[in-house]
This record gives sequence, C-alpha cells and structure tokens, in this order.
Amino acid sequence: MNGHTADYDVIVVGAGPAGSITAKTVASEGYRVLVLEKNASCRSPCAGYISRTINFEVPGESVIQSKITKMRTYFPDLSFHDFQLNGFVVNRPLFDMELAMKAVEAGAEIKWNSPLTGMSPGGVRFRDGKSSGKIIAGADGVFSKTAALLGSGKQRFAACAQYHMKGIPTLPQTCEIFFDALYAPGGYIWVYPTGADSAKVGLGIANSKIPPREYLDAFISNAAGRFCGEKKEYITGALPVGGLREKLVFDNVLLVGDSAGMADPVTGAGINNAILAGEIAGKTIIKALEKDDLAVLLEYETGIKKLLGKTLAKALAKRKQMDACCNNEQLQKHLPELWVTFKKYWV
Repeated sequence: MNGHTADYDVIVVGAGPAGSITAKTVASEGYRVLVLEKNASCRSPCAGYISRTINFEVPGESVIQSKITKMRTYFPDLSFHDFQLNGFVVNRPLFDMELAMKAVEAGAEIKWNSPLTGMSPGGVRFRDGKSSGKIIAGADGVFSKTAALLGSGKQRFAACAQYHMKGIPTLPQTCEIFFDALYAPGGYIWVYPTGADSAKVGLGIANSKIPPREYLDAFISNAAGRFCGEKKEYITGALPVGGLREKLVFDNVLLVGDSAGMADPVTGAGINNAILAGEIAGKTIIKALEKDDLAVLLEYETGIKKLLGKTLAKALAKRKQMDACCNNEQLQKHLPELWVTFKKYWV
C-alpha cells in the first residue's frame, strides 16, 4: 500500500456523524486517524431526527431533546395522516460533538478550523498544513470538497432554513410535516418538538431561487398565530436530494454520508444512513489496512449499494414525481404516492 511512512493510516475529512463514526471505528483498532473539520466546532442544518430502527447507542441522554412516537403529515388543505414512529430528536451540534469526542477517546486526532484545500494519492493539504495518509475518507457533506477534488460532479440539493422557537404549542412526542407548494416548493415544512412549548420549525425547498428563510418567515406569519413564539436560533444549510453517487471509491479515497448522496432524496433524512455507512467504511478500511490492499475498499461500495441502493433509488424516482407536483392541487392528489408514511408510496 502506498505510503508506509505516512503520518496517518487514515485521514477523515469532516466531523459529522459519518466522519466521526468512521474515525472511531478505525481508531478503536489502534490505527492512526486524523479528522479534519472545516468549522471551529460541530454544526448542522437539520432537524436531528434519528430512528431507532438501527442498532445505535446514543452518546449520552443529554443530547436527546424529545422522544418521537408519531409523525403527523398535513396535506395542503390541512387534513392529516398519522403514522407511528420510534425515534428521537437530538441537539445536532451537541450530538455531533459527542460523536467526535467518542472518536477522540478511541484515539483519533481532530484538527478544527482545518478545511481541506488539496489532495494527492499520498495525503491532503488543509488550511495551515498538510499530512500524509494511506487512506482518505471524504465525509464532508453535500458540498464535499473531497468529491470536488476527485472530479465527482456537484449534487442536487435542497436549501434549508430553521428556527428554534420557544413559547409555541406542540403535539407531545409528535413531529409534524406540512406540505404546501406556496411555502415549500419541492419540499416540506417540519415542526420537531424539543420540549412542551418549544420546537425546531424549518423547511427545505428544492425548486426555487428564493432564499428558504423568506418562505419560512411567510409560513410562520400565515399559520393562524400558531407560531407567535420567540425565535431563539436560526440556522441554514443544505441536504443532498440527487440520490446515491454511482462511484463511492476512488483508489485510496472513499466517500461517506452526505458527500456520497446517502440522504433520502424526498425526506432529506441522512443521519441513520451516515451512521451505518461510517461503520461499514471503518470496518472495510481496517480490512484494507490489515491486508495492505487498497482493492479491498471496493467492498465498501458494494456493501453500501446492497444496503441502501434500492431504497434510495426508489426515493429518487419519487423525488422526480414530487418535482412534477408544482401546485397544491397536484400535491393534494398525489401526496400518498410521494411520502414514506403512506402505504401507496411502497406499492
């Protein structure tokens, strides 16, 4: 394998869930792991819902903001459909930081404020330095610098905006999803409770040049006074909605999480897939290092496609159908075919 005198066995770009799980998995086996994070600390644009459908231990109860047992999905006319869920909402910056610290506890090193600036087969360049590494894992999100340096195309994305609001009514242990083409073209509005009278209120849009905050403010203003509370925090971001990238492994570099297009193209949900992919990436990297054979990394791509390929391909087809629903009349009629909590989606 190239670079027996490398500074690190593995360099992970990005300290989100995918990157931190990959780093922790590899570092736990005693390998030298460096994580490069472009920001000064963990931050995330999403609502932070995690389903209990995967075998994953939450890194501390303090990160959980509320348990979720139900999703209520509203049609444009505000009639609704309820679906039982089993999951929880987490404080994303805290959750991501806890995962990053678990990687550090396992032996990984993290460099904050260190955006990737260049890459070669033997290592990486980042702000204020460079390091050599045998294997590189790109887990740097929807606008992945790693993927760009590999010549991989840009991903289609949904632009997101979210407030954390206090002093508003919420439904206990229920996340609410609103579909309305006037306020969330090509996407939806979410309300995720974080307490008895607080919630994350946000939206993602895929089909508009207007900034998502304008849509979000309009929705809040026109919601019959329901969201008259205090806006405590505002964040913005993006989620990939173009489906799984065709190529995930490039010699000694692999893509994990949002950088690989692992988020659901309709719901935008990506934390569970990022966690699963991080574990698979980590285990495959360990195997490649043990065998001193980069060809082993291709098993990661095969494994991910087997695990996620079919579900994400179905969601991508639904995303294309949703794009065609450009008004509320069409949404009202076709929503049961387009949203995961309806039986028609799976037919």
